[in-house]
Amino acid sequence: MASIDFENLKQKITETANTVVEKTTAFAKDVAGKSSDAAKNVAGKAQTLAKKTKLNAEIAGERENTKKLYAQLGQLYYEKYAGQTDPDFAEVITDIEEALARIAEKREEINALATDSDVTVEVEEVYIDPDHIVDEVEKTAEAEAETAATAAEEAAQEAQRVYEDTVDTVTQPPQE
Repeated sequence: MASIDFENLKQKITETANTVVEKTTAFAKDVAGKSSDAAKNVAGKAQTLAKKTKLNAEIAGERENTKKLYAQLGQLYYEKYAGQTDPDFAEVITDIEEALARIAEKREEINALATDSDVTVEVEEVYIDPDHIVDEVEKTAEAEAETAATAAEEAAQEAQRVYEDTVDTVTQPPQE
């Protein structure tokens, strides 16, 4: 019957365990590094998206402002030159006068329908602040980036724990 060389067997098991530990540690570090890089990448893209959203909201605000200014310019022109119509503007001025007449007629109808018991409801123009939307997007992006970074850190800690458990298991003396 052949005898077993326990010292040689123990040495080979230890070498194998060390190799497993090294590969596990390398893998864990690689995963943690990639997770951290991914979190940074997500955070960067979220910040870029937030900036683009903010700029687009500012553009929309400027467009809305431009429309109001054009309307104001048109109203000022109409008020100043309505009686001395330039032939190039005659059709538009006529359309404005007709629209104003229709508005006056409809107001008269409303007044005719009104009674003392009627409830008057005024509707105001609703304005959504683009800066508020951008702030919310930025907060969400930052929260997601923090979540990704936390997940990467937890993965690295778990990999370290697995490494330490493996080392402890391999280096414990055999129980007899």
